Amino acid sequence: MHRCALTATTAPRLAASSALLYLFATASAPAAVFTVGSPVGPGQCTHGTIQSAINAAEASAGADTVRLTRSLTYEPEANSVTTSQELTIEGGYANCTAAFDGTYTIVSGFGGATEPVFRITGNSGALVRLRYLTISGGDEDGDGKGGGIYFRGNGLLDVSNSNIRQNTAGNGGGIYAEGTGTNAELVIGANVNVSSNIARYNGGGIVADQIEMTMLTADSAIFFNEAQGLGGTGGRGGGLYVYSSGLSSYATIGSGSSLGAIFGNRALYGGGVAIGGSPSGNGPTSLLKVYATAAGRPAVLSGNTASVAGGGIYVRSEDSLTSSGVFSRAQLFNASLQNNSAPQGAAVQVQGSDTAVLVEEFAEFTFNNGPWPSDAIPCAVDVPCGRIVNNTAEDANGQATQGAIINAENDTLLRLGSLGGGIALQGNRGGRLIAASTGDSYSPVELRTALVTGNTVSQQLIQASGGDVLVVVDSTITDNLISGGSVLAASNKDVRLMRSILWQPGVSLLSRSGGSLSTGSLDASDNSSLGGPSAASTYEPRFIDPGRGDYRLKASSGAVDAAVAVGGSDTYARPYDVDLPIKTNFLGPRDLGPFERQSLLPIVLNGDFDFSDLRYWTLTAGAWDGTENAAGATGSGSWKFSTSGQTAVRFTVGQQCVHLPGPGRYRLNGWGKGGGNTVVSRDYAVVAWEFRRAGSEACTTGAADRSGEMTLGSGTTWGHPAQPTSIDVSAAEWGYGSSLTLRLIAVDGGVSIGGSVTAWFDGITLDVDDDLIFANGFQ
Repeated sequence: MHRCALTATTAPRLAASSALLYLFATASAPAAVFTVGSPVGPGQCTHGTIQSAINAAEASAGADTVRLTRSLTYEPEANSVTTSQELTIEGGYANCTAAFDGTYTIVSGFGGATEPVFRITGNSGALVRLRYLTISGGDEDGDGKGGGIYFRGNGLLDVSNSNIRQNTAGNGGGIYAEGTGTNAELVIGANVNVSSNIARYNGGGIVADQIEMTMLTADSAIFFNEAQGLGGTGGRGGGLYVYSSGLSSYATIGSGSSLGAIFGNRALYGGGVAIGGSPSGNGPTSLLKVYATAAGRPAVLSGNTASVAGGGIYVRSEDSLTSSGVFSRAQLFNASLQNNSAPQGAAVQVQGSDTAVLVEEFAEFTFNNGPWPSDAIPCAVDVPCGRIVNNTAEDANGQATQGAIINAENDTLLRLGSLGGGIALQGNRGGRLIAASTGDSYSPVELRTALVTGNTVSQQLIQASGGDVLVVVDSTITDNLISGGSVLAASNKDVRLMRSILWQPGVSLLSRSGGSLSTGSLDASDNSSLGGPSAASTYEPRFIDPGRGDYRLKASSGAVDAAVAVGGSDTYARPYDVDLPIKTNFLGPRDLGPFERQSLLPIVLNGDFDFSDLRYWTLTAGAWDGTENAAGATGSGSWKFSTSGQTAVRFTVGQQCVHLPGPGRYRLNGWGKGGGNTVVSRDYAVVAWEFRRAGSEACTTGAADRSGEMTLGSGTTWGHPAQPTSIDVSAAEWGYGSSLTLRLIAVDGGVSIGGSVTAWFDGITLDVDDDLIFANGFQ
C-alpha cells in the first residue's frame, strides 16, 4: 500500500513564528557584554579569546553578548557553545571601546584542528545569534558535520549579516543544522551569503536535518557551493540539502538577493537543492517551499548544475518495510527555475520510492499550485508569475543528452500552474520538456494556465506513462522545435485536454496507447490525432506578436470568448471570463489558453507608435520620430516620412493588417501633419483603408469589397478629423477572415513637382461604437 501524496504527516510551523521570535528576542537587552580583543584589562577588552568569552557568557545568567572586535586575528578557531540561554556572538567593532561600525569580523578555522569554526549545542530554550561575522576556513574531517557551523539541539540558531564561506566538511560544508526536537530552528536572516563551501558528501552550502529552516528576509543567498559525492556516496544538494530521518524537515526560501536565492551550486543530485532523507520514525516529511517575499523579485534558483540528475531541484522519497518512509515535497510559488543543467531533470528531478515493499512513498513537485503561503508576495499583474526557462539537459562536458527538463519517476505527483497562478515554460533544451514514467494508480501530471513556447526537444515535448491522468488545461503550446513524432505522448494514462491552444503545425499533437481521452474547447493545428473536428477547432490563433514572445490574443482571435466560464486568474494575474462586446460567445465568455483578453480594444496595434521599431506595422518608408508626438504618452513619438527630389506625389509609408472581431460600425481616425503651410509646400498625412469580407490571414486575398481614405492633417500643425470615417460591417458580411488593410500615405499637396514631401502620423485608432481604441497596457 502507499500513503496518499496529499496527506502530509506533519504540518510545518508557520514561518511567521520564527519572525516573531526573532523580533521578540532582538528587543530584549543583553544582561552582559563580553568583549574579545586586545588589550585585555580594566576599561579595555574583557577576554583575549573567543572561547573564554563564550564560557563566561554561559556562566552568566540571562541574555548575553560576546563581541568579537577586529583588534585580534581569529585564526585558527574551533569554538564550542553549549547553552540553554540567549547568546549573541557579533562582530562589527574595530576594538573593545569603539562604536559599532558594521564591518564584519573574520573568524577562520584555517590551519587548525579539523573541526567546525563554531560547534553549537542549543538545548531547549536556547537562542543563539551570529551577527556581522565572516566564518571561513572550517574543515570538519571525514564524514563529519558542519565546516563553518555545526548546530545541534532543540533551540534556535539565527544567523544574519554574515558570510559563511570557504568551509569544508563531510556533510554541510557551510552549515549543518540538526534538530533533536520539534522546536529546533535555523533562521537565515538578512544579508547572509553562504558561498564557496564544499561538502565531500551532501549539502555543500547547508544541510537542514530534522529542523525548520527559513531564509525569507532580504538579500540573503546560497551560491557557488558544491556537494562532491566522493566515491559515489551522497552528492545531494549542492546549495541546500533538506534531510529527514526520525523527525521532519522544512526549508522555506524567499526572494533572496538581486542575483537569486540559490544559484551557481553543483552536486551529483540536486545542484541547487535536494530534498530527501532516510526512513525512520513515524514517516517524516522533507518539504521545500520557495516563494517571493519581496515585491518585484521572484525567488530564483538559477545556474545550478547536477552531474547526474536534478540541476535545479532533486526530490527523492524513500520507502520502507514498515510505515515510516520519507515523503519528500517541493512547492514553488511566484518563483523562477532558470539556466540550470543536468543530464536528466535539468530543472527538476522528482523520484518516488522504487521498490515493491509494503509501504511506498510519493514524491511531489508543484509550482503555483495549492494553498499559497500567507506571507508570499502575490503574482504581479502583466508579468509571468512562475517560470521554468532556459534550462538545458547536458552532461558535464556540455554535450546535449536525451534527458528531460522535468523528469518524474515512479510514484510522483507533478502539478504545474493553477487558476491562481500560471507558469511559463520557455527556452528549455533537452530530450523532452516533461517526462513522467510512473507506475502507480495515482500519479497525475498536470499543466494548468501554462505558456509553453520556444523549447527545443529531440523527442516528444511531453511524455507520460502509467497511472492516473495527463492534464493540459487553460494552456498554450506553440512555437516549440519538436523532433519527436508528437507534441504529447501518453501510454496507459488518461488524457484530458481542455480550454487550450495546441498549435504546432507539421507535428502530430497526440500519440497514445491505453487510457481514455477527453477534450473540450480546443483550438488546434491538428485535430485528427485528437478525435476529429468535434474535438477541436482549427482557427489560426492570432497571437499578438509571437516573434517577440507575445502570445496574448488579438481581439479577432477565435480563441477569445470561446469557452464556458470557470473563474480564476490567468497567467498574468488578470481575471478570466471577461465577456467582450460584439464578440460571439462560442460556448461562453472565457478565452482559451493562459491569457484572458480584458478589453476588445485596441484593434489597431501600436497606433500611438510608442515603440521605436514601429512594431505590428509593415514598414515601407520613414522612421520613428521621438521629437514629435500627438497621441499616447508624452515623448512616445510618431511616424515620420520625408523625401525630396521625387516626381511621385503619393508615398505609402506603412500598413497594418487588421482582422475584425465581429460585425459592427467601425470608426477610423488618427492624427497627422505635413511639411509646409503654403500652396507651394503643403503636404498631407492620409490614412487609406480596404475592407475584405474574406481577406485571409494576410488581409490581401481577393479584391477589396470597399475602400476609402481620409486626410488626417496638413501643414505644420497636428490635425485630427472632427468626424471619424465609419466603416459598417454587417453580420452577413462578417466572417473569421474579414479584415481591414490600413495604409499610411504621405501626399505632396504643393503645386510644384519634384519638391520635398514630409508627413507625420500618430494615434491611429479603430473604434467600435463609442469604445476607445486603446486599453491601457494591451499593446
